[in-house]
Amino acid sequence: MNTPLKHSVSELNQLSFVSVNSGLAEDNNFSEVHDDLSVPLFLNRTLLAAIEQGASDIHFEPYADSFRIRFRLDGLMQEVSEMPKGFGHLLAARLKVIAGLDISEQRIAQGGRFKVILGEQNSNGFDFRCSVIPTMHGETIVLRLLYLPENLLQLSLLGLENTQISLIQKAIHRQQGMVLVTGPTGSGKTVSLYTLIKLINRQPRSIYTVEDPIEIDLNGINQISVSDRISFAEAARTILRQDPDVIMLGEMRDQTTLDTAIKAAHTGHLVLSTLHANTAPKAIPRLRNLGVDAYNIASTVTLIISQRLLRRIDPETREEITVPTARLLALGFEEDELKDLTLYRARPEGNHNGYKGRIGVFQVMAVTPELTDLIGKDASDKQISAHIEQQGVENLRRSALNKVKAGITDIDEVERVLGLLGSAELSTAIAPPANVIQQKDTAEAIQ
Repeated sequence: MNTPLKHSVSELNQLSFVSVNSGLAEDNNFSEVHDDLSVPLFLNRTLLAAIEQGASDIHFEPYADSFRIRFRLDGLMQEVSEMPKGFGHLLAARLKVIAGLDISEQRIAQGGRFKVILGEQNSNGFDFRCSVIPTMHGETIVLRLLYLPENLLQLSLLGLENTQISLIQKAIHRQQGMVLVTGPTGSGKTVSLYTLIKLINRQPRSIYTVEDPIEIDLNGINQISVSDRISFAEAARTILRQDPDVIMLGEMRDQTTLDTAIKAAHTGHLVLSTLHANTAPKAIPRLRNLGVDAYNIASTVTLIISQRLLRRIDPETREEITVPTARLLALGFEEDELKDLTLYRARPEGNHNGYKGRIGVFQVMAVTPELTDLIGKDASDKQISAHIEQQGVENLRRSALNKVKAGITDIDEVERVLGLLGSAELSTAIAPPANVIQQKDTAEAIQ
């Protein structure tokens, strides 16, 4: 959001909420607001702040003597408020009402959704997914902001190189096969899948998705949400009787789903899904571990995309830096790249940490006939990595370093997400930024 949100108390009171669970709209005209600590007003301000700052999640966390609210901004947690425990419980109850959940039940996990409408100009509103789970000192609630306009679902905006885009377009225009997107939780896999589905939807094809839950509502797509009444595997099996051309499975989560996906890819369908693997080559042994034999992998998988997200440095506040050669080499730069290399780093100013948004770094591995032969011979991920490197396929680290050279991100961010090559230990001349927070997942050095 580029426009600052400056709302008066009366405007904040006019926020309206729609519970997806109940289908009921609630208009918040609070005539008895006497101070800024009223529960509805405080919650409205918190939601507006999250929307304005581009938070992906809002965490409401109860503790023994306090209640904390944190935002996940650009993949990292940031505390925004701490309050008395009693007031926090009132906030939790208010959220459960808005999400259409049972406020009398505090011993089981619950989930719901609601929409925030910000005036007539925002008629579509902002969707929030609400997850509630009982913890030691009360109920912890996490809201996921599900707002991603369709005009942002473009391959060129994700951070892909032109050569990578060409490989992806070729794969998704095939009539059958399997395209996998790999990476850890929070690496942007879902957005990539939705982008691919949006591109495929321009063609006259029947498209079905199975998701848990549906995060973005796409027009013209038959989207199925997993629930207590329909499982992931059951939905995947049933889809095959619905005359689909394209099937998107949110995740390969069990043997039955995987078998169904392989069968679909063999019988004239294009299948898209995600897989937890650190790199594109490592997706092959991961599929073997899940019980898929070498023949089925080689004959169905057509493209594997591996990705991570790096924070963008704010071009208006960034500063030029000089970095020791040893550290640059440990990050993966080649010596011939260091001449005339200009580097920047994020510079914090006040409450601004120097970063603004995120961008993806990718490894795109097309399964060529030569690679098919290697997979059929049970080649290891190291052998596959060596082969595609000879073919000029960029790995995640090289993609990240290209973003550093372009001034889009900095070396601190690359080291945070991808680590250093091998076990290099450096005494760097530049201290890590004071604003760097412990990352969500432990960084693994990606070769």
